[in-house]
Amino acid sequence: MGKGDQSPMKRLDWAIAATSGTFMVGSVIAGLLIGWWLDKTFGIDPIGKAVGVILGGTAGTIELVRMLTKFSRKK
Repeated sequence: MGKGDQSPMKRLDWAIAATSGTFMVGSVIAGLLIGWWLDKTFGIDPIGKAVGVILGGTAGTIELVRMLTKFSRKK
C-alpha cells in the first residue's frame, strides 16, 4: 500500500481532524493573549485571561460545530 492508495474521502477526514485541532488550540491561545493584554493594560489580573480563555474556547467550539456540520452534509 503506497501513499496514493488512500481514497480522497479518507484524506479529507484527516484534513478535517488536523484543522479542527489546530483551530481549537489557536482560538484558546488567541483568547489567552488578548486577555493577557487586557490584564496588563487595565490592571485586572486574572479576570482578562480567564474571560479570554473562556471566550476563545467558546468561539473555537462554535466554529468546530459549524465546520463539522458543513462537511457532514456533503457526505
